[in-house]
Amino acid sequence: MKKTHYFFTIALVLLQLQGFAQTRVFKDTLDGSSETVVVTANRSERKMGNVAVPVILISKKTISQTGSLRIQDILQEQTGIVIVNSALGTSLNGYPNPFGQGVQMLGLDPAYTAILLDGEPLIGRNAGILKLGRLATGNIKQVEIVKGPSSSLYGSEAMAGVINILTDQPSKENIGFQLHRASNNTWGTTLSYANRIHKTGIQFFLNRLSTDGYDLDPNIYGKTVDPYRDWNGQLKITQELSSKLQLLISLRNYDAKQDNNYQIFYQNLPAIASGYTTETDRSAFAQFKWLLSPNSKLYFRGFYDRYTNQSFVNLDKTGLRFDETSFDQSVFKPEIQYEKNRPGKSQYVAGFGSNIEMIDASRYAGKQNLATLYAFTQKEWYLLSQKLTLIAGARVDKRTDFDLHLSPRLALAYKPNGHWKFTASAGWGFKAPDFRHMYLNFYNAQIGYSLLGTATLGQELTKLQQQGLLQTGADISAYANATGLKPETSFGMHVGAKYTSGRLVAEWGLFRNNISNLIDVYALPFTRSNGLPIYSYRNVGQVFTQGAEMDLSYQLSKHVKLSGGYQFLLAKDKQVLENIDNGMLYKRDPISLQSSLVSRQDYVGLANRSKHSLNAKILYETATGFDAYFRAVYRGAFGFMDKNGNNIIDNDAEMTPGYWMLNLAASKTIGSKIRVQIGAENLLDYTNPVQLSNIPGRTYFINLNLNIIQPTKHKLP
Repeated sequence: MKKTHYFFTIALVLLQLQGFAQTRVFKDTLDGSSETVVVTANRSERKMGNVAVPVILISKKTISQTGSLRIQDILQEQTGIVIVNSALGTSLNGYPNPFGQGVQMLGLDPAYTAILLDGEPLIGRNAGILKLGRLATGNIKQVEIVKGPSSSLYGSEAMAGVINILTDQPSKENIGFQLHRASNNTWGTTLSYANRIHKTGIQFFLNRLSTDGYDLDPNIYGKTVDPYRDWNGQLKITQELSSKLQLLISLRNYDAKQDNNYQIFYQNLPAIASGYTTETDRSAFAQFKWLLSPNSKLYFRGFYDRYTNQSFVNLDKTGLRFDETSFDQSVFKPEIQYEKNRPGKSQYVAGFGSNIEMIDASRYAGKQNLATLYAFTQKEWYLLSQKLTLIAGARVDKRTDFDLHLSPRLALAYKPNGHWKFTASAGWGFKAPDFRHMYLNFYNAQIGYSLLGTATLGQELTKLQQQGLLQTGADISAYANATGLKPETSFGMHVGAKYTSGRLVAEWGLFRNNISNLIDVYALPFTRSNGLPIYSYRNVGQVFTQGAEMDLSYQLSKHVKLSGGYQFLLAKDKQVLENIDNGMLYKRDPISLQSSLVSRQDYVGLANRSKHSLNAKILYETATGFDAYFRAVYRGAFGFMDKNGNNIIDNDAEMTPGYWMLNLAASKTIGSKIRVQIGAENLLDYTNPVQLSNIPGRTYFINLNLNIIQPTKHKLP
C-alpha cells in the first residue's frame, strides 16, 4: 500500500499547483496539422495519409466508446487481429491457465508481434505470450497497429508486425475520475491529472481494478479465473530546457495479486492447493529531444524495465509447499535516433542502440544474460509532385550468441488523385531463439509434463534418468550433444488499395508471409516415469500464412456510421504439404479404424488459426452528448488439437466451432463534466471452458466519468 499512498500524494500535490500554469510553446514540424499523426510505421511522425504500410489506428474516443477496461477486448475487434491462448495453456484441460492470452496477427503466433508501450518494449513473456491484462485503457491516447514484417525498424519480435500503445502526454489542464462497476463483482477506479507549471508539463494516471473472477465449469474444483486485483500507475514529466531542447521522463508501475486455488493429485489422491501470485512491472524512461534545426531532430533515450512474477501454492490440509515459481526479467535499452526532413522531398531516420536483457527464474537454468547491438536506417522519397512515396530501410542486429543479421524493407505508396491510394511493401525479418527456447527447465506440478530448453536438454535428461524419473529404457544419447537452435527468418509482402470518396472509405489488402527455421514445441519419443510427455524445441522447416483483408467505413447519416472488416487466412506447414503430395501422411477413421491417405483438402492448416474472421460495427452519435456503439465479432472455426495421431489438423473432431461476440455500449454526457455509460459484452453468452477459458460469458458494466477541464491557451507537444 505504500506505493499507492505515494501516487495519491503526488496527485494531491499536483492539484494544489492547478492555478500556476504559464505560457510556453515547444514547436515541432507537424504542429497545426489537422490530419492524424502516427509514429510507429516509420519510427517518426508521419501524417496517416502518407504512410506506405498497412496501419490500423484506434483513437482515444473509440476506446472510450467501447467502455472496455481490457486492451485485448479492443484489439480483437480489429480486422485481422485475434486474441488466442497459448497452445500449452489450452492443454491444461480446465486447470487455471498461467500463460494468459496474446495477439495473433496475419496468422502468426503472439511471439512474432512486438508489443510496445510509448515506443518501448514490454517484457515478461510467458510461453511467448505477453499478458495484455497488465495494461489499463484509461490513459491510452491511441493504439497504432502496423501489419507485416517490421524487423527493419523494431528488431527480432516484429516479424508479424508492431502494436504500439501510446499513452497521454501533458497537453492541457485536466482532472479526470472514473468509477467502473461490472459483473463478477468487478470494480475499477481511475484518477488522472494533467497540467503545465511554467515550462513543465505533468501527466499523472492511477488505476485500480479488482474482480472475484469467474467459473465456467462447476464440475471442476475452483474457478476458471481466480479473484485478483491490480494497480496501474504512470507519471510523465516534460521540461522545456530551452526553445530547442526538451526532456521527457516517464515512470510506470504495475502491481497485481491473484489467488491460486485448485485441485491437484498428491500421492495419487485428490487434494486442494491454494496460494497466490504476485506480479510487478516497473519501468523508467528518459528522453532528450533536441531540435537541431526546423527540419532535423536528435533523440537521446534510455529505458529500463523490470518484470517479476512470484507464485506458490500450499496443500490445504498440511500446509506443505506443493509448488513455487519465480520469474525476474529486466532490460536496459539506450538509444540515439536522428531525423531529417526535407519538406516535400524526403525524410530520413537513423539510429543505433543496445538491448541488454537479464533473466533469473526458477524455471530457467540459472541466471542468464543476453546483449544485442543494433543500428537502423530508413529514407523516404516524395516524387511526382508528392504522388509517389518510396521507402527503403534496413536494420542490423548482433546478439552475443548469433551472427550479424540484416533485415531490409522496401515500400511504396502511390496517390494518383484525391480518391485512390495504392501501397506495396516487402520486408525480411528474423527472430532469434529467446530465453525459454534455450534455458527453460519447467515441470508442471499440476499435470505432470516437462518442457526443457535446448541448452539444458541433455543435462536435465541425464539428471532425470539418474533419479529414475524417465521411462524405463529411454535412450537419451541423441540429446547429449544436441545442436543449438537457428534463428527463424521470414519474408513478407503486402499490396493494398484505399478508396476515399465523401462518406465512403474502403481498403483492400493481400498478404503473404514465409517463415523458415520455425521454432516449435515437440514431444520427445519417450516420457517421464509417470507416463506424461517431455517437450522441447526444434527448428521444423517452413510455414506460410497468406490471405486477404477488407475494411469498409460508411457515414450513413449525420448521426450513424457503419464499419466492418473481413479476413481470409490460410496458414500451413510446407513440409506437411510435401508429405501429403508424396503419399506419406495417413489418417485413421475413429469408427472403422481404417487408415487412408490424407489429401490436401483434408489438411486444415496450422492449429489455432481461423480461415474466416470478420467484424461489424454501428456507431450512433448525437450533438446532445449521446452515443451508442454496437460491435459484432466473428471468429471462424479453428483447429484445436490432433486426435488421430498424425500430428496435423485434418477432421472436424479436431476443430473448435466458430462463434460470435456481440458487444454494446451507450453513454450520455450530462453538462460539461459528467459522462455516464452502460454496456454489455458477449450478449450471446458464449463460453468454451476448455479451449477458450479467457471468455467469461455475458457481462454487464456501468461507468461514471468526471472530467474537469480548465481553459488553456497553449499546448505542449
